[in-house]
Parts: sequence; structure tokens; C-alpha cells
Amino acid sequence: MPNRLKEYFRYLPPGPQERQWGLYVTGAGYQLTDPEEHYPPPGHPITHNFSWDRGRVLDQYGIVYLVQGEGEFDSKQTGLCHLNVGDAIIIFPGFWHRYRPVKKIGWKEYWVLFQGEDAERMQQRGFITPEKPILRAGLADTIIDPFLHILDGIRAEPVGFQQMIAASTMQIIAATLGAVRKQEMGSHIFEKIKQAKALLEQDLRELPLMENIAEELQMSRAQFFRVFRKHTGLTPYQYHLELKLNRARQMLCDSEFSVEQIARILGFKNVCHFSKLFKNKVGMAPTPWRMNRHIQDS
Repeated sequence: MPNRLKEYFRYLPPGPQERQWGLYVTGAGYQLTDPEEHYPPPGHPITHNFSWDRGRVLDQYGIVYLVQGEGEFDSKQTGLCHLNVGDAIIIFPGFWHRYRPVKKIGWKEYWVLFQGEDAERMQQRGFITPEKPILRAGLADTIIDPFLHILDGIRAEPVGFQQMIAASTMQIIAATLGAVRKQEMGSHIFEKIKQAKALLEQDLRELPLMENIAEELQMSRAQFFRVFRKHTGLTPYQYHLELKLNRARQMLCDSEFSVEQIARILGFKNVCHFSKLFKNKVGMAPTPWRMNRHIQDS
């Protein structure tokens, strides 16, 4: 019988409804491994259990998050890698791997297994890759809390818990990738990007002078543009335009202003310019888009 203070796990056979959800959880748990203790512990299904000597290949995805101790991970794509607190391992279906705590130190891990089209799509688009399965995210409540929600869900099984824990799994992935990105860019740069976004959001009608924003951030104009685009995927000009067009969509839905009035309020050159940009963004001119939304909402 597992010691619930040291470990807990449960495997979930998905039904047809769960498989249609896009991402579904097939198992989750946590494990506290003391120094010199055998790893992995017994009790897991033969399809999931493994030894360091033989490793394993799963037919599903997984995330293992290290919250105490140290360890090591090995795969054909990475070779042997050291693991520290705050590291997350992404397990990929069909890829051989193995991992374990450092024997003299031990560790505590949270883990979740999952499958589905959303997971496959993330891999296809390069958000997660077998070549970089270790995500140096650091220790973060934004990652730990969704694991705890998953464990609470599979214990209590409230109505709709499968969808809830699927959402928590997506939250873990998003929080982990976000934490890695913040680590890579550095807290100092991360705060500067947040500050720049706030300055760009202050006035949607008038685009701030880029030189003024760069000066406030204590950057050159070229450095500001380079850093902003690297970490948002957009230039400051494009980001400001996206804000204006998003606001235009909101006004078309929620206000009685005419298209001409909205164009003027948001500082577009003229209604033709606004209509062209809007159509390029959403695939439809403002007036038919508004009519279509009203039909959908009625």
C-alpha cells in the first residue's frame, strides 16, 4: 500500500468524450524519493514502470516537475543531463528515455501523463520538442498549483473533472514555457517589455514616439525594437495596431458608433484606411463583420 505522505498516483482510462476534448489526462501523481531509496517505486503498470538499465518508451506525453532534490535524465536525443530543482521534463510518445534522482540526495516530483490533438499540435509547431525535453523553468507556484488541482481533481472526481484536469495540464505547459522564456530573457528585460506594453496601451489613438519609450526604458531605439520584437513577435508599431483593431472589434460589438466614428475615435487616417486594415486582420470589412456578429448573437 503506498504511503500517501510520500507518494500518490492514479491512472485514468479515457472514454470517448475525453478523447474528443483535444487534450486528456491519462495519469498523474507525485513521488518523494529519500536518499538511497530505490527508484522508481513499485506499483505502477508494467507499461509505465522502468529501470535505469532499460529505460522506457511511452505511447503518450508527460511532464515531470522537480520540486526538491537533484536528478539526471537521459535520452537518445539529449544524452545524459543533470536535473535541478525547478526543471521540468517533457516526455514524448515513441521516444526512449530514463530519469532518476541522485541517489545520495533524492528528490520530489510531480507528474502528469496526457494525450490528444492539442499535445500533438504543440509538438508539430515546435512549442515542445524531443530535442529539448528539459525546460529550466525554476520553482514557481504557477506551475505547482495546477499539479495540485489535478491531484485534487482525480481524488474527488467532481462532475467534469476530466475536462478540469485537462485545462490544468494546459496551464502547466503554458506556465512552464512562460517561466523558461522569462529565465532566458532575464527578469530585467521582462519588466522592460511589460513597461513598454503599458506605454503602448496608454493611448490607442496616438502612437507614442518610439524614441520617448526607448528613452524611458533606458535603451537605444534600435535595441528597444530588437528586444520588443524578439519577445513579442511584433514590432511596437504592429503591437499598437493590434490593440487598436482589437478595440475596434469590441466597439463594433458593444457600441452604436458608426464605422466612420470608430475610425475617428481610434485615430485612423480615414474610414477607408481603417476598413482595409480591419479586413486584412479579420478577413471581413467592419460593416459586414458587425452584421454577422449581431446575427450570431441574436
